[in-house]
Amino acid sequence: MEKKIIFFLFLIFSGAVFSQNFNFEGQYRYARSLASKNPDSSEIVLNIIIDSAQRNNQPDYLAKAYYLKSFNSYLRSDAKGTLDFAEKTLQISTENKYAPGKALAYRMQGTQYAKLGLLKEASESLNKALSEIKNENTDEGHELKGMIYNSFLILFNQNQYQKKESYSKYAVREFRQIKNMPRRNELLVSAYTNLGYTLSEVKKFDQAQSFFVKALALIGSDNHYLQANILHDIGYSFSLQNKQDSAVIYYQKALKIARQYDFNEKKLEITKNLQEAYTQLNDPKNVQKYKLETLELKDSIAYNQKMAVNKTLNQKEENFDRQLTESHSLSKGLIAACTILLLVLGGIVFYIINLRQKHKDAVAQIYRKGITPVVYEEDPQETEDQPENNIPADFKISPETEEHILNGLKTFEEQFDFNSKNISRYNLANTLNVNTKYLSAIIRKHKKFNFNQYINHLRINYIIDRLKNEPQYRKYKINHLAESTGYSSHSAFSLEFKKITGMHPSAFIKALDTLS
Repeated sequence: MEKKIIFFLFLIFSGAVFSQNFNFEGQYRYARSLASKNPDSSEIVLNIIIDSAQRNNQPDYLAKAYYLKSFNSYLRSDAKGTLDFAEKTLQISTENKYAPGKALAYRMQGTQYAKLGLLKEASESLNKALSEIKNENTDEGHELKGMIYNSFLILFNQNQYQKKESYSKYAVREFRQIKNMPRRNELLVSAYTNLGYTLSEVKKFDQAQSFFVKALALIGSDNHYLQANILHDIGYSFSLQNKQDSAVIYYQKALKIARQYDFNEKKLEITKNLQEAYTQLNDPKNVQKYKLETLELKDSIAYNQKMAVNKTLNQKEENFDRQLTESHSLSKGLIAACTILLLVLGGIVFYIINLRQKHKDAVAQIYRKGITPVVYEEDPQETEDQPENNIPADFKISPETEEHILNGLKTFEEQFDFNSKNISRYNLANTLNVNTKYLSAIIRKHKKFNFNQYINHLRINYIIDRLKNEPQYRKYKINHLAESTGYSSHSAFSLEFKKITGMHPSAFIKALDTLS
């Protein structure tokens, strides 16, 4: 106990001092290795990873840490915890577009659904997991695909030997492609064990034995969960060969490890098989012993699941009762508030209907006659004297110059140059090779606008024409319409559109759809 406390304090201190240089990958691998040895120790490391990942904006490792929490809950037969942490992993991975994290989440969901007997949901989740990383050919991708293939095995019944063998071999194939030798060997242990178990079911005992030997050769001395798995599966193989004495020996070794580290699901599986083995050995005392232990484990696992569900339901019921009590005491106020709310909503609905009709009428008029020009306004920039021009206030423009400017403006309008983002009074004057005051004067005389009004009127008229005659424009986002007419922002375009037409672009488009 003292060692655990010292270890816990050391990890906290390390997290605080070295958070800026936190080795996420190293700590994640450490937590993962602890999961199969001692899930409680793994949880301590995972909590530090989560805290550091949140502070240092590392969503990938945040997602992977919650996945390992889901896996630890699965080892403890905590179905609710497994699904809750898997959902958290999925949420973080989806928000950050992290496909491997989504695959991990779906894999844990599928595995837990299968344990709960929800085979359809399990199959859907596992297939989603595969689709997330089907083209991922990195070490991480091969690891995930192999793990998912292993998870599929739980879906098949005892008669589906061919499928079980195929998926076991798929997992081995993926794991063998991992370049990281220690991780590859660690994963191959479970794949070889699964394959040995499957081959035992189809009476291919020699082949099964060879895979169990490979698994034992690769297993580390401290990987307790996989040790329990291998020993159990070897015992199962002996049982199928009607060698019950040998089967019992391996079952007991597996049970000792499962008891020590609280692998409840594995304990349940082992005690059931021990009960059957002792039945074959005509040992009623041990049959009764393991029958009782099996029942206790079943009750414990079922109780944990029931308690998790009941806790959630009780919280909902308590909240409902509290809200019901409060609602009785405030019933009169609520009735009054609802009445006022209905009146307000009625007013809002009436206003919206009236506004939509006004919009519809306005759009109908624009549809028939076009937009109404705005009233001319003086632009301070146009009336300022510009020393470089040296033009008197009562200047006159020759007919030739006036005609030249008008022709230039005609071309400018026909070629839709007004939609350029860089258009200004100065560069248009330079393009036409005239003075800016001459340009402003001609626009004011013939177009009845100042320069900015002239450009805005052309742009809004242009986009209205497109909305009217090319329906696909109505599907575009306002940002796209703004950009296509040279406006620097969505808000600048919307403000000018409303100033000229009297309504927001989206309201105009809705009303226009009702007319055509």
